[in-house]
Amino acid sequence: MPPQAAAVPALSAGPLLLIAAAAIVALLVLIMRFRMHAFLALILVSLITAFAAGIAPENVVKVLIKGFGETLGTVALLVGLGAMLGRLVEVSGGAQSLADDLIKLFGEKRAPLALGIASLIFGFPIFFDAGLVVMLPIIFSVAKRLGGGLLRYGIPAAGAFRSCTSSCRRIPAPWPRPSC
Repeated sequence: MPPQAAAVPALSAGPLLLIAAAAIVALLVLIMRFRMHAFLALILVSLITAFAAGIAPENVVKVLIKGFGETLGTVALLVGLGAMLGRLVEVSGGAQSLADDLIKLFGEKRAPLALGIASLIFGFPIFFDAGLVVMLPIIFSVAKRLGGGLLRYGIPAAGAFRSCTSSCRRIPAPWPRPSC
């Protein structure tokens, strides 16, 4: 078999997209309906998807390890460190203190703006998901204290963290940051 024939995928784009869509649905059903641990569900669905996509059985484990290894190597360390830093800010009370001070400064009517600015400030050193983990309890307490829906306070915070993730990460730093 010529080397070029080995590089040709077994399936065309259409069936591969259908397999990917089915894999996403299966993953969501396993996690949400059957309450399977997300990591185990991801491994199971990845294995089934590999077989459905026509990857040779002797290569499935190699492909799985390579895919997970590359993802973990580039993302997990950075997200883990960001989550640790976020937890330190949360435990120290810094996030709650900043949010309360900004609400006093802007007033209760502009609490969503205050939470958005607090999230923007915390978005510089920590990542989107770690930042939301820090700010969610604060958002819940502010929503309960001031009234109004959670989305009224949560959307500005999420928008601020996302803004930092997509634009502020372009600033050079002394530590590695993910590329967007």
